[in-house]
Amino acid sequence: MNTRRIPSLKMECIMLFQSNPQSAHSLEALSKHLGKEEDELEPILEMLMKQGIIEQFHDEGKALYRYQEPEAASEFEMDP
Repeated sequence: MNTRRIPSLKMECIMLFQSNPQSAHSLEALSKHLGKEEDELEPILEMLMKQGIIEQFHDEGKALYRYQEPEAASEFEMDP
């Protein structure tokens, strides 16, 4: 994969997941939706999982990916 394409493809994936955070997508569905080859998307999805942006789960034996909401801080540090 062309390493210059990684940031733009990564942003396309993030935008797709953030636009509908309740949705779950298979690699095949992401490939069709984004018009990219599955082997182009696999390293991007791995990177996004490592960064905690998406998560992978299995439904009926099929790997699916969904947006992972960032945890909100329950306490704020305040300087007196």
